[in-house]
Amino acid sequence: MKNFILLLLTSLSVVVFPAQAKGKLSWGGFVSASYIDVNANNYYGYNSGDSGPLFEAGLRGFWYINPNWSVSGLVIAQESGDWFESGLDVDYLSLNYKVPTNEDWEVGFKLGRFKISNGIYGETRDVPFTRPSIVLPLSVYPHILKEQSLRADGIRLDLDYFTLNGQQYKFAASIGKEAFDESFSRRFFGQDQGGTFESEWNSSLHFSARPNANWYLGLEYRRLKMHLKDSIDLAPSASPVSLPFDFTIDTDQYIASLQYAQQRYEITGEFTMRRGGTYAEGKNDAAKPLAPIFDGSIDMNAYYLQGIFIVNQQWNLLARYDNSHFIDDDIETNLRDLEDFTLGATWNFHRNFQLKLEHHWFVGTSMLPPVRDLNPTRSNNPERYWRLFAMQLSYRF
Repeated sequence: MKNFILLLLTSLSVVVFPAQAKGKLSWGGFVSASYIDVNANNYYGYNSGDSGPLFEAGLRGFWYINPNWSVSGLVIAQESGDWFESGLDVDYLSLNYKVPTNEDWEVGFKLGRFKISNGIYGETRDVPFTRPSIVLPLSVYPHILKEQSLRADGIRLDLDYFTLNGQQYKFAASIGKEAFDESFSRRFFGQDQGGTFESEWNSSLHFSARPNANWYLGLEYRRLKMHLKDSIDLAPSASPVSLPFDFTIDTDQYIASLQYAQQRYEITGEFTMRRGGTYAEGKNDAAKPLAPIFDGSIDMNAYYLQGIFIVNQQWNLLARYDNSHFIDDDIETNLRDLEDFTLGATWNFHRNFQLKLEHHWFVGTSMLPPVRDLNPTRSNNPERYWRLFAMQLSYRF
């Protein structure tokens, strides 16, 4: 069924929308197939193994109603191992209003499901042609916490200012609720965990500047708070005693981005700080004394440095160092740190096709699921030194 959905999206691109329609409606999209090969640890899935295929397809549309109003949306189909839900999902779908202004300013609102500004690649991380690598740096773009920073249901304000000298300044503010499914609970507490996290009305602020064609600077703040209600039970399945808990994650996140690009190369660095903690509330007299075992700090400093060398119009090469570090000394070494040394290459052998190859050398496992397995008998990611190879073929229309 999942492969059928991907095939259906591909067929739509070829048969129904042979080219971008002109006028008030426009369409486009992509299809990609990847294979992830990991030599150790549980990167891909809890039943499907540590390695496997990854399929992605997207179909986007834009409806121009009049100079002030429009509708935009993107539907994505994904199959990427059983740590994540597979199938169709609405990536964004919003009613957009553009406030009439002069030529220097653009002011607009999005109402509905919108993308969250999250670093340089956050808004387009699901589109293969817009990201620099198959696996993004896990320090700033941790895939196990993807839903936290991808999109939200609510309202977003965008304010852009352009100068006659080509300078661009952008400010965005949003408030909304992120959508979670049970795969997030499994990634956090292990494969046996059920229940769905519910988001609060979280806020986001973003500022970016392009003082000239070479430089980009971005600053961001996000407030993230979410709850899992009545779904944690520490008692064994056959036990007559119930130990239910509510669980809460409460985080403030800051991201600073800097990028410099020339004709032949591009250098990017991003730094993030996460400050906050986790806590639980026991729901009966037997559970209340055990609630403090869920108290914990999730303070983290993380960054990456990335260089891309543009060989010619078809080839570019990538090198990256990525580092994540939890500040709390009580966290065991493997879960406290993650380093990633990456080398990769991209071959744009046709204007509609792209091939990516990359190899990662990892030290540590802090960004692998599950974050904290509630089953103490299971050893999920025992290897401290491990590697990952990925290959991806993508087509866009």
